[in-house]
This record gives sequence, C-alpha cells and structure tokens, in this order.
Amino acid sequence: MAILTTIYLYMYTFFAALLPGASYNEGMLGQPQTFFPSQIVQQTDKAISSLLYRGLFKYDIYGATVPDLAETWQVSDDGLVYTIKLKDNQYWTNGKKINSDDLIYTSFKVTDLSGVATDKVDDLTVRYTLPNEYSPFLSLLTVGIMPMNAEENNTPLSPVTSGDFRIARVEKSGKYIRQITLVSPNNKYDIQKISFRYYSNEDEIVTAAKLGEINGYLLSEKKSPENFYNYEYPVQGIYYALFFNIRNEKLADVDFRQKLEKVIPLESFTAGKGIRVQGPISRSIFTDLELEFDRYDELFSEDLGDARLTIRVPDIETHVILAKQIASVWREKLDIEVKVEPIASNDIVPRIIEPRDFEVLLFGQEVGRDPDRYVLWHSAQKNPPGLNFSGFDQVRADRALEEGRKELDNEKRIIHYNEFQKVIVEQVPAVFLYHPFTNFYVSKYIEGVGEKYTFTYADRFLDFENWRYLRTN
Repeated sequence: MAILTTIYLYMYTFFAALLPGASYNEGMLGQPQTFFPSQIVQQTDKAISSLLYRGLFKYDIYGATVPDLAETWQVSDDGLVYTIKLKDNQYWTNGKKINSDDLIYTSFKVTDLSGVATDKVDDLTVRYTLPNEYSPFLSLLTVGIMPMNAEENNTPLSPVTSGDFRIARVEKSGKYIRQITLVSPNNKYDIQKISFRYYSNEDEIVTAAKLGEINGYLLSEKKSPENFYNYEYPVQGIYYALFFNIRNEKLADVDFRQKLEKVIPLESFTAGKGIRVQGPISRSIFTDLELEFDRYDELFSEDLGDARLTIRVPDIETHVILAKQIASVWREKLDIEVKVEPIASNDIVPRIIEPRDFEVLLFGQEVGRDPDRYVLWHSAQKNPPGLNFSGFDQVRADRALEEGRKELDNEKRIIHYNEFQKVIVEQVPAVFLYHPFTNFYVSKYIEGVGEKYTFTYADRFLDFENWRYLRTN
C-alpha cells in the first residue's frame, strides 16, 4: 500500500505542476540557495522551507508552541533529559517512514542542537540530553526535521521533504532559477499549487504584478498596483534600537543615557515604520507591562555643555532619516553636537559591530520567540561573536538571565525575566524603537488572508489553508 501511495503522489506532483488550476504565484528577489533547514540563511528560502518541512513542534497562528511530528514528550526532573516520541505513520515524500534516525541526523546537522547528546530509544523515540538546563529547548525542536543523509543524498533545491507541500518543478533559464513550483495533495487547501518566481529587483516585481504574472509579493516600500491589498504586518522577531556603547566614557553615565532617551518622541518618530517595542522581551506573555517603555517628556530640556556624539547607522534611507531626526532632537533639547554617519550595509558588521567601533548605533537585532535573551544581554556576550553590542554588564540582569533559562515553570520564569527587564529599563543600555512592518501585497481576488501572530517573514503562510480564490464569471 505504501508503494502505491508513493507512486500516486509522485504522479500527482508531476502532473499538478503542469495542469492549469488555482495557483498562488509569489514574486521573490534574488536566487534561492537551499531549502535544507540546517543550511538556510536567506529569509526567502526560509519561507519556502517552512512549507516543505515539519518539525517535532511548530507555532500556531497565536505564536504558541504546539506538537507537530511529536506525539509525546517527557522532561526529567533535573531538566536535562527530553524524551520525544514521534507520531507513527508519518512519511517522507519518497514514501519512507519518518523515524528516530532522522531526528538524530537532524540534531547533528543543526547548529542550535550541536551541543545536545542524542540517543535512539526505539524507531520512534529519541532521548535528548542537554549539557545544562535550558528551558527554551522545545522551541529549538521547531526546526524542520530532515531525512537521514539528506545533505549527502539530496539536492538543496529539490529535497525529500515531509510537509503538506512538496517541490514539483524547478525551472531554469541558463544558470538562473526562474520559478519553483510547490504542490499539495491535501484537500484542505483551496489553493494547492504555489509558484515562486524570481526577479532581479523590486521594480521588476511590481511590473510583474501589474502584468498579472504574480498575485503576491513582499516589498520594502509601499508600491501597491491596482487590484492588490497591502496586508501590512509587523515582523516581531526583529526590533530596531539605539544601542549605547557604555564602554565609552561619554556614555558610561546612566543619567546621561536616561536624558538621551527622555527627549526622543518615540511615538511620532516610529509611526508608520512598525509597532513599538515593549522593552527587551517585547509583546510576549513574559513582557512586564507595569514598566514604562516610553519615557518621552515633551517639556524636558537641558544644556549638556560640550557633549558630542556620533550615531552610526546602516546606509538605508529610512534608517538614516530616523537617525537624523534623533540627532536633531538631541541638538535642540540637550544642546549637544551630534553627527550621523551612514555606513555601507555590508560593512556595518565587520567594521562597526564586531570591533564595537561606535558610540551610538541604530541597528536591528533578531530575537527568538522564547523570552531567553542571554546571548543579547548577558555580560559574557560583550565581546564578539557575542551580541551584547552595548557592553551591558549588570550582576542583577546576569543572574536573572541565568536563572530564567534554567527554570521550567513559566510562573517562576516570569519572576526572573521581570527582574531582567526592570534592570534594562533602569539602566538604558539601548532605546528600543520598533518592530518593522513588512508590506505584503496580495491580489484582491484572493481572500482569507487573516490576522495572525507574525514573528518571521515566513509566518505570512500560517493561515494559507484559509486562502481562497474569489470565483468570478
């Protein structure tokens, strides 16, 4: 029976890619590199990979972690051992059963799981042993599971997968990928075919939308052709902030940093760019809403004498404009000399961030869904490749971060993370600005694109099973 099912699915995949029918066609920038979850770097590839692979766990439209391939899981009393059992009768697109060998293979290939020991209990059960307590561990298991020897035996753009959608066709023009088509045999989807078409720049994508070649695309700017809606949504896995380099003598004084924060009208400066960030653990059940995240005082001003600052910022128009607005208000309200220095985007990490060569830095950071912020704010992460850009070093915050990532009970974790947030808000190592909006344009002839908790760009497809074509005569 399994062999017949596999033959049917292969035939369905082949013919479905060629036959006319309801298809969602999305414009993409650049070229795809790989869909292996262990190798992905580009956001465009992550979106496609999320449709192709399943993890042991996944996130629902509310951002909650729910089981996917996992049937049961147990955690030892010391929080070090996780025993996960797979659901039975789950299959790869080549007809083979998903088993514990696949879980072990994936754990060796995925960087986030590299320090975790894995043992096979039986064909459906794996035991993960952590070197230290780490309460966000289940969130790491949302990564797509790959079949045994996937990287060695599969091609990166046409792999064996497990999701509702599978690669049906890869179309090339010379050495360039022009289109990748995915199909699904699952009848829960009204739209069972998705084609991703690749373009060189945003103008080409807008032109393709006007010509009817595509009926969906992401864009950095607001360029909506006729018959397209902009489902503007925030990417809450990214926040932009002003990072103060508190290693620098000018910015070592917390009172000075508080004054810099106090005169920035965050509401008006970030309007239209995204939604406001609620501190270092933003818009989560762990966010301490009793804290004051916006301390703007319209009436406050002070002469800070001969102070001089330089704001370094990626040379992107919207970021440079915001940096100049902030510089202007510091000059006006605090009477300090401020210079804005745009840095080429490709140079910002090697030239500025890695050597910590800045006074004030306007930059975006990625965060995880779990409240663990150890790698971003613990004092052990002050030096590269650590991501504590500001050089923030507070014993209270360090202790809270250490305890929070060890504690399994959410109520107790909230206590630790509230303490961490309180210290950050008091000490102002950064001014948190906004989670950026992305412009997601979809044809007006597609309905069912609803509101959802959008943490990554790939989350635009979380409710794809609700999308429908408006039938017109």
